[in-house]
This record gives sequence, C-alpha cells and structure tokens, in this order.
Amino acid sequence: MALAALLISVVFARFADKELYGQFLFVLATFGLFLIISIPGTRIVVLRTIAQGYDGVYSKATRFSFLWSLLGVPLAVIAGVIVYLFKAKIVGLSLIACALFFPLVATLQNWMFLLKGRSEFKKLTIYNSIKFVTNLVVVMLSVILTKNLIFILLGYFLVHSFFNILYYLKSLTLLRNDDIDPGWKGQSYALTIMDVSSIAFGQVDIIFIGMLLSDERLAVYGLVMKFVDVFLKAIKCTVEGILPALFRSKITIRYFYKFFAASFLLPIVLYPLVKYPVVLLYSQKYAEVISFSQVYLAVIPFYFINSIANCFMVKYQLNKEINLCRIISIIVVVTLYAVLIPLYGIWGGVIASILYYVIQLIINLLLLKLRKSRYSQASVNGTDIRETSSLSNTI
Repeated sequence: MALAALLISVVFARFADKELYGQFLFVLATFGLFLIISIPGTRIVVLRTIAQGYDGVYSKATRFSFLWSLLGVPLAVIAGVIVYLFKAKIVGLSLIACALFFPLVATLQNWMFLLKGRSEFKKLTIYNSIKFVTNLVVVMLSVILTKNLIFILLGYFLVHSFFNILYYLKSLTLLRNDDIDPGWKGQSYALTIMDVSSIAFGQVDIIFIGMLLSDERLAVYGLVMKFVDVFLKAIKCTVEGILPALFRSKITIRYFYKFFAASFLLPIVLYPLVKYPVVLLYSQKYAEVISFSQVYLAVIPFYFINSIANCFMVKYQLNKEINLCRIISIIVVVTLYAVLIPLYGIWGGVIASILYYVIQLIINLLLLKLRKSRYSQASVNGTDIRETSSLSNTI
C-alpha cells in the first residue's frame, strides 16, 4: 500500500507538472476531511470485535457507517461549488464529479479490518496488491494520456470503489457467528472522536497550503509527506500486525519503551541517505524535498510509540480519555497549522506535523497513567509471562 501510494506520487512527478499533482492532493484531502461523516471509529471497533470473536458486529458496523457516509455526497458537492467559485474551476468540478464515490470509498473498506482482526495478513496483502496495482496503472495511464484532473480522479475512485464492493461481498462469507458486542456503537462514536485529530492532521495542512500558498508548493509538501509516509505505514502495519495478540495479552505499554528508544536510530541512519532515493524517484527538479524529508524523519519514533499508546487506549476502552485526548489534539494541530504555515510555509507544516505527535504522545501517556482500567491494573499486579512471550514472538 505504501509503495503504491509512493509510486503514484512518482508518476505525477515524472509525467505531470507540480500544479496538477497539487490539485490532485487537494481533492483527496477534501474527501479525507469529510471522512469524519462516515463514523470512521467503526474500523477499529471491527478490528477489536473480530479479534475477540464478535463477528456479528462487522455487518452492523459497516451498514451503520455507510448510512452516515451518504451525508458526504452533498458535502462534497457544496465544497466543489465553493472551490469552483473561489479557487480553481477544474478542482471544483472534480469534487462535484467524484461526490457519488464518497460512501463507497469511505466505508466499504472495512473488509481490511476484518482480515486484520483475523490475522489473515497474507490474504490482506494479496487483495490490496491487486487493488493498488490496478489503481496505479489506471492513474498512470490517465496522467500520461489525458493530464486532466477529472479523468484522473474518476479513474482513481472508480478502481477503489469497485474493489471495495468486491472484497466486502467476499468478506461476508468469512463471518463465523452473529455474536454482538453490546458496546460497539458507543465505542465507534468515541473512536471517531479519536480519528478526528488524525483526519485533521492528515488533511488540514494540505488544504491550508493549497489555499494559502499554491498548488506547486502543495505538490512539494505532498511529496515530503508521501516519502516519509512509507516508513510510517511500515510502522502502522507492524503495529496492526500485533494488535490481535496485544488485545488478548496482559502486557503493558512499558514493554514497548525499549523499541521506542531503539527507533531513534532510524532517522539518524536515514538522514544522509534520503537524497539518493528522492532524486531517483522524483528527479532533480524536486531536490528541495530532500531537506524537508530529512527533518520530518524525526517523527518516526514518536509516531511509533504514539500508535502503541492509541492501541492501549482502545484495548482498555478508555472512551472518555480518548475523547479528551483527541479534542485537545484537534485544537492543537489546527492551531499549529493556522499559525506556522502562513509564517513559514512548508517548514511550518513539517514542524507542526512533528509537534502534533509529540504533544499527543504526552497526553496519551499521561492519561494512561492517571486513568488505569481493570486491564491495566491486572497487568500491573502481574503480567502473564506466557502471553508476554507470545507477543514477543509476534513482534
């Protein structure tokens, strides 16, 4: 998945101008911002409940999320009209043309979280590889042959929608029971609040840069994010790979501090090496991406341990703490972007992105320490050595 996303950015860098890629990112960011409408907290709820044997939640949660996501269609149209009038006509028309795809792209990818909950990562990799290779080919052909933003986006969303529908229908045959976790809906709302800060983090900066600077500067910023995102996605996939074992074990977050300390070596090692793949992938005209990427690599250790902290918040079902943390994070990240991007441009976005994870980590660790659940209390009293060993082997 990370490689496919990176290669799409390479296609734009090699075969299109900066403006087209910036416009492409702006539309995706706008759609991503509307993701909150679909109650994205259902995704992690699906992963948790499937891992714990409540298969009946999957269909209910997906239908629930899909119905909410229908509100995203008129929102995308309204956003398209506003952008058409005040920013760029082609970008506005693209939002309007792709609005109907929003529910299919936003909610029907729950099949991935079912497979993650079952630890069926081989099947997940095969399915996603087919989907993303097809998407890469379609985007590449659209960019080379048309260089038209509307056609590129229609092809992009059409491929995602088709495979999401196909894999969702196939996933229904994998359900083993109709058992329901009674708290799934409440936690879906709580985890949606948790996702709001992540959604804001991943989209608001792009929209700010697109509106305040230019599509060309947005293209440069987007390449910085995509390049470093390869490493972040690797961490995310690793964390998700141990989630089923983590949800079942009595291990505490302290177990992961040694990995956190070791992870600081990665940005140090990568710092002098970044320039070679950046120039190779994007060409010399994007050389300024190098310095931004070298600095942004510092986010890796904080991203890793924060992902682990989020998992423990979910595991212990600390819904109030999750809400508090994410509300604070939303305020912080939007404020940082609003202040730093106008002042420092791309550097402001990079600095704010790093600070976002540092601040969220501090809040998460503080809340985990202050508000122990029954699970964490049991772990403090005595961790099961066999379960710890099992998780160590998984890692």
